[in-house]
Amino acid sequence: MLHECIIFLIDDLTEIESTFEAAKKGREFNFVIDIQPFTERIDAHLTELMQYEETITALRLMNPLKLELLVSHIRELSVSCFFDRTSKKMFIDQFKAAQHDLHYIERQTK
Repeated sequence: MLHECIIFLIDDLTEIESTFEAAKKGREFNFVIDIQPFTERIDAHLTELMQYEETITALRLMNPLKLELLVSHIRELSVSCFFDRTSKKMFIDQFKAAQHDLHYIERQTK
């Protein structure tokens, strides 16, 4: 169900934000234990989201390019959140854009 998928991705964004904050405070992450399983889970959620591409792009404020950008932002965030050298401004810009789009889709698909 689309609404469930969106909720999973919103939860993923919350975890991405927490991970980013931990990385900025100096926490180091192991690729095999932390990064790879996390990014694989996010990719699975994004693959599920794309099954609803027609429904999402039919929404008034969404289109194929905007959906592609949303997926791209979430993929980038799921990796960049683990590294303390990630630009805070770029992270926040991508994070807010993804968060805004996910909340919009959630509201429209209740």
